[in-house]
Amino acid sequence: MSYVGKEPTFGSYPSQLLSGNGVLTSFTLTHGAANPAALIVCIDGVKQNVTAYGVSGTTLDFGAGNPPPTGTNNIEIIYMGLRADYVMADQTLGTDAIMRTNGQTISENITIPSTTNALSAGPVTIADGFTVTNSGNWTIV
Repeated sequence: MSYVGKEPTFGSYPSQLLSGNGVLTSFTLTHGAANPAALIVCIDGVKQNVTAYGVSGTTLDFGAGNPPPTGTNNIEIIYMGLRADYVMADQTLGTDAIMRTNGQTISENITIPSTTNALSAGPVTIADGFTVTNSGNWTIV
């Protein structure tokens, strides 16, 4: 299928469980949300209408007089619209970002797909128990 712009990237939708106590109406979220529609909120398995709660940054608020009932992990938050692609931290050195850095030890399983080129500056060591599956083109210089 063709796309105008960047092809969609699919990932998982993170979720969070909270416990109501019948009194609290505000809860702290793991991730910030731009608006109520960026969340799916369920209480005791029942999806809540987006007008039933508000969100401001990392605060979820059900409003005065509307506390969720008492229960352990009875409030489920599903975060929609978070980035599905990984954003790598800046690894540049120098005023003009003249150098890039990378670690010397791989301590996670990595797969390089056949459609991908990868480049590392060596020496590179793969820690015990981890593998690099190279179906593409990995060059160590």
